[in-house]
Amino acid sequence: MNPPTKPGQRCKVIGSRMAFNGEGQGPNQGKTVITMWRHIDLAGMEREVVWHCRATNGQTLQTYYGAGPEADFLECWLEVQPDEPEAPKVDTTEKELEQ
Repeated sequence: MNPPTKPGQRCKVIGSRMAFNGEGQGPNQGKTVITMWRHIDLAGMEREVVWHCRATNGQTLQTYYGAGPEADFLECWLEVQPDEPEAPKVDTTEKELEQ
């Protein structure tokens, strides 16, 4: 597992907790989020780090209190994803290369 270490990291949600069954397959699992800030206080019996994150690509994140573009996640529920490679910038077209 590769947990987040700073704001601005793109992470996949790999864990969750649901209101009616505790730990389990929650509605945010598999979504991609961006870390915004780390809460000062730790959460849970294990005293884990909590990250406030925003959704990517217009996704909606669900929480105990509703749904929206931002939510809190335990650090162990987040896995940093590698940066997406940028598409190469091409100034010429294939037709121009043939000439």
